[in-house]
Amino acid sequence: MASFSQVSGQSTADAMIADEVRDGGGELARLGDMVARSLVMQRLLSRLKHSAQHLRIVAIEGEAGTGKAITARTLHALGAASQAAFVACSASRFISAETQSVLEEVRGGALFLTRIHDLGADQQSRLVDFLEWWEHRSGRDATGFFPRQLFVSSCKPLRQMSASGELRADLCYRLTAIRFELPPLRERRDDIGALADWFATRCGAAHGKPVRGLGQGSLARLLSHNWPGNVRELETIITNAAMNCPGQWIRPIDIPSLTTVVAPETQPQDSVVENDPNLDRMILRHVTEVLAKTGGNKLRAARLLGISRSTLYRLLDSGSLAS
Repeated sequence: MASFSQVSGQSTADAMIADEVRDGGGELARLGDMVARSLVMQRLLSRLKHSAQHLRIVAIEGEAGTGKAITARTLHALGAASQAAFVACSASRFISAETQSVLEEVRGGALFLTRIHDLGADQQSRLVDFLEWWEHRSGRDATGFFPRQLFVSSCKPLRQMSASGELRADLCYRLTAIRFELPPLRERRDDIGALADWFATRCGAAHGKPVRGLGQGSLARLLSHNWPGNVRELETIITNAAMNCPGQWIRPIDIPSLTTVVAPETQPQDSVVENDPNLDRMILRHVTEVLAKTGGNKLRAARLLGISRSTLYRLLDSGSLAS
């Protein structure tokens, strides 16, 4: 079916064996196809790793493009149903037309219902009916027909939707006992470099190119962007850059045009913001100004810029500034 994606859990589960999650900012952590350097995401990966075996119904919340689908696949690969199917379908389509055919695809695996926030009142009522039926029947299921795990995703916080009357309270209670909230990429900027290197090497391996990651000046260019499309947007940009890259390292010139958006709270009011045609030079000048205002205190400068000290060091190194 065009609306479903089914994968075997075996290959992803095998890839998890050597993975390690560290609960500490700055170091790189990986769990399957998820990588993190920021503390908030490393803690999330740790939660995923240690709870996956015990999950039955899980809500995954976050803006579009933050990685809800890969989070669901990671939970499935680590969970009790990892050897069975993973089937994804929009919640509205599942409820409206294809319940039976989807269940036949799942057969003891994991069902991932997306875009819960799009459900109308009638669809929400029918989903409640399905959940009651599933919970009653699956406990007596000797055939392996019913899903063992149910993952749902929403671009809006479900509890807030319930409080505002957009979501039935009884549906909210059933879906949000266990939640994973994915922060937008603009709030975890330490992950940008790590994700970019991961996407670059993965693309290179898939297409037989020797790309190893970001070259000099490229991280500065990526950090200048606010990433409204989140991780999905970054993946698209880096994939295109890796395909255009003639060597091992992605250069700023390989990166497609980005709209520069700097968060207002990280901009000193009297900072210089001329329309310098050289984007890297403009970014480095801004960083230098912030460092000057803090008397060279890199920890304070990193806080003002909204990044970690380790990311500031990498940014300075990539721009050939004295650190």
